[in-house]
Amino acid sequence: MSAMAEHEQWQVALAWSVTVLWYICWPIGIILYYLVFVAIFLAKLLYRPVGFLLQPIVYLGRFTAACIAAPFQLLARLETLYIYLGIAALVGLGIGFGVSYVYGSLARLLRFDREPEKPSRKPTRTAKHYRETKRKVKVAAETPRISSPPLSSPEIVTAGTISPPLYVSASDGIRKARRTRGLLNQIIREEADSDF
Repeated sequence: MSAMAEHEQWQVALAWSVTVLWYICWPIGIILYYLVFVAIFLAKLLYRPVGFLLQPIVYLGRFTAACIAAPFQLLARLETLYIYLGIAALVGLGIGFGVSYVYGSLARLLRFDREPEKPSRKPTRTAKHYRETKRKVKVAAETPRISSPPLSSPEIVTAGTISPPLYVSASDGIRKARRTRGLLNQIIREEADSDF
């Protein structure tokens, strides 16, 4: 019986606790209810002017959200194509790796992977050697011009003997005269000032 009495005592204590808490929380609940009611009334009162002032920001936010969501909506519409192309890419990669493996295996098996022997080539000439050869050719080409007689002279040296020219042209002298007569070959003389 003592268990039953103890159980009843707990029920009485619980009932008293609930009653005390009700009397404490009821005024707080009423105050909170009216505060929330006033806040909702003020929010409804201010909603229209604040909503009117914030309308451009709301439209900009909606437009930005639509722009951000557009690619995902497009992907949702093209889901079938995306899956098709993804599978095609995977199949292509698989076949490519397979062909590469078979090609490499056959090349090793048939010994095609060895590099062919390169024929021995003469060493290429250097820039220094090229310049030296060019200088020698230029010197050899200029030497006969300096030592040979001019074309308009009546004698031409052949095989160590002096002989008359094979033909004489009247235009040879004119060409030579034209070459020497030019603005670059003339001396520019300054006039003396007689003002002193």
